[in-house]
Amino acid sequence: MNIKAVIFDMDGVLIDSEPLWQEAQMESLDSFGVCITRDDCEKMTMGKRVDEIAQIWCEAYSLTVQTKELEAMILSKLCHRISTLGEAMTGVYEALDYFANQGLKIALATSSNHVVINAVFDRLQLLDKFSVVCSAEDEEYGKPHPDVYLTAARKLQIGVAECLVIEDSFTGLTAAKRANMTTYLVSPNYEQRKFSIADGCYADLESVIQNHDKFVSKLHLSVAAN
Repeated sequence: MNIKAVIFDMDGVLIDSEPLWQEAQMESLDSFGVCITRDDCEKMTMGKRVDEIAQIWCEAYSLTVQTKELEAMILSKLCHRISTLGEAMTGVYEALDYFANQGLKIALATSSNHVVINAVFDRLQLLDKFSVVCSAEDEEYGKPHPDVYLTAARKLQIGVAECLVIEDSFTGLTAAKRANMTTYLVSPNYEQRKFSIADGCYADLESVIQNHDKFVSKLHLSVAAN
């Protein structure tokens, strides 16, 4: 088995947007007299679609606002922050070039909807780096369901066993594993036990570049032994 494509998650992998997501949620809920923390966001909504996020908060605090209205409010605040404050994660451009130079196809599979993808790609100038872009907005279910990853593989015309996914959340890892794809976890908290489901765990994309060839060699040896 050879890796023929790399599928990136977006938030927390390509762009340091998790704090921006949290701020957008905190500010939106504050408008309705509800105070939430960054920890609340991380525990309850990280890796979710924005429609799911809005529903979670509406149900948790019995908000009278329509979920669509809260969703639009969060998106507006988020996209403004991305366009003015968004920064690429360490090693993003190097990793994209590294995998492209190996002849691998590059795809995106994110829980974020298209307006957020566009904001990120505009801010970081990433549009020409991806041959396939997939949003869970277009799927019946978001992560941890595998649908967005399966769609990416289908559009790439590559088998799931030949895809490598790079994620930063347990929700995203679960989706990729359910799609039967090889997974890398990239997070400063990579040593947390819950992330052990990943095939490789790294602090950042620079570490991925440094260790990928070694991982692939071990993968080939494992396949040969079986």
